[in-house]
Amino acid sequence: MIPIAKPYIGQQEKDAVAEVLESGILASGPKVTEFERKFADYVSSETAAACSSGTAGLCAAVAALPIPENSKILTTPFSFIATANCILYGNHIPVFCDIDENSFNITPEMVKKIIEADDSIKAIIPVHLYGQATEIAEMTSIAHHYGVYVIEDAAQAHGATDNGKIVGAIGDLGVFSFYPTKNMAAGEGGMITGKNIELIEMSRLHINHGAPVRYQHTKLGFNYRMTSIAAAIGLCQLERLPEWNRKRYINASKMNAAFKDIDGITIPYERTNCQHVYHQYVLKVQDRESLQDYLKEKGIGTDIHYPRLIPEQDYYLSLGYNSDGLDASKQLTKEVLSLPVHPAVSEDELNHIIASVKNFYNKGHL
Repeated sequence: MIPIAKPYIGQQEKDAVAEVLESGILASGPKVTEFERKFADYVSSETAAACSSGTAGLCAAVAALPIPENSKILTTPFSFIATANCILYGNHIPVFCDIDENSFNITPEMVKKIIEADDSIKAIIPVHLYGQATEIAEMTSIAHHYGVYVIEDAAQAHGATDNGKIVGAIGDLGVFSFYPTKNMAAGEGGMITGKNIELIEMSRLHINHGAPVRYQHTKLGFNYRMTSIAAAIGLCQLERLPEWNRKRYINASKMNAAFKDIDGITIPYERTNCQHVYHQYVLKVQDRESLQDYLKEKGIGTDIHYPRLIPEQDYYLSLGYNSDGLDASKQLTKEVLSLPVHPAVSEDELNHIIASVKNFYNKGHL
């Protein structure tokens, strides 16, 4: 089976972990500080705060915002649930905005319309979904005009660019994930970056029990610290990231060229002057269930990111949410299908994926 994701752990990572184990400094230590510095440099953020997961990073970022409890925070309904759960954890109110059917992201026009109509919205959390940067520079400019904070959910977008600038340090805060399926991994882990240094430092307090120094606690916080083991792996993976992103793009480009003229398929949209890093290669397809079954028979793994909107999840329904007015988002839950695009996909495997998809449609399965 060609897996939908395949984390790579090489000898460099194994040696780095062995070095940490030998040092005895297993919790947050010098390796974490080094990882923070190098990742901050990579995204052009003045500083960065490492944490235990992307979800922990989102929670810490929301907790850092100087906004009253029960503030409204605007976000997308079409994402992993952590994007919205961090708002609830912060005792705030998620407000969902429909997405663009091509980019799969919320747009500046949508954001402007909603925050102009509702001045109780205090922050927005746009997502750079599947590795495609949203129009974050324009969106941040609009948000700041209205006094609204911006947290970039960059969990799927390591190295993605918006008009030449790597995402994660364009909004007030940016949050990355190092879950094993991401473009770079650390076992688990996350990183908070951004333009607003004060908010990054407030996030750092939240990550470490609200303590700027040991046994001095200035705010309520959690233990969201990254381990030295995760940081050691992350440092190795950061070195590999540019080449891995290049391979993902090559794989995606070959599939785009092969699928672009097939009836029943819409290939991924790529924004002009922006680098898509293809965390996921996501098609819009007809007869998705039959295609999935066919590809499974051919030994090709697939997945659906995402089959259900966040406001349609049981817990959100219990809070009174629904999918009214989210027509584009709801339609995409019925159409999207992810194919393997990761760097470990060999040329033969890629050719097999392409041939299998083309064969499905050429044989008239629709």
